[in-house]
Amino acid sequence: MKNYLKIIISIILVLVIDLITKHFLFDVTYFNLIPNVISIATNGGNTGAGFGIFSGRTVELSIISVIMIIALLIFNHFVKNKNTFYSLGMGFVLGGALGNLYDRVFLGYVRDFIYLDFWPSFPTFNFADTFLCIGAVMLVIFILFMGKDKTEKTEKTEKKD
Repeated sequence: MKNYLKIIISIILVLVIDLITKHFLFDVTYFNLIPNVISIATNGGNTGAGFGIFSGRTVELSIISVIMIIALLIFNHFVKNKNTFYSLGMGFVLGGALGNLYDRVFLGYVRDFIYLDFWPSFPTFNFADTFLCIGAVMLVIFILFMGKDKTEKTEKTEKKD
C-alpha cells in the first residue's frame, strides 16, 4: 500500500507543478530565464504531440492518452518488487500524462512555454512533458535493472549449479 501512496503523491505533485506553471507562465511572450540556455516563450497552444506531429489531432491524442493511462495502471497492478524509484517513475509518467490530458480536454491544446535557447529547433515544452520523459526513463531503468523478482534470480543461479 505504501508504494501506491508514493505514486499518488507524485502524481499530485506533478499535476500541481504543471498546472500552476502553465497558469502563470503560458501567457508570457518572452522572458529569458538563463541567458543563452532557457527562456519562457509561448508560441501558441500545441494541438499535436511532440515536435508538432499529429497537429490538430487533439481528440485522437486525448483518446490515446486515456488508453495509455489505463494500460499503465494495469501494468502497475502486475509489477512485483515495487520500490520508491519505480513509484516515482510511475507517478511522474501518470502525472505528466494527466497534466497534458487536462489541457487537451479543457482547452483543446497543450500549453507549452519552455524554450531552449541553445537548441532553437527543439520544440517548446512544459513541466508535464519533462516529468513524463524523466518518469519513462526511470521505468525503463527499473524494468531493465531493478525489477527482477528475487526468486527469479535465485532460480537462475540454482539452474547454473
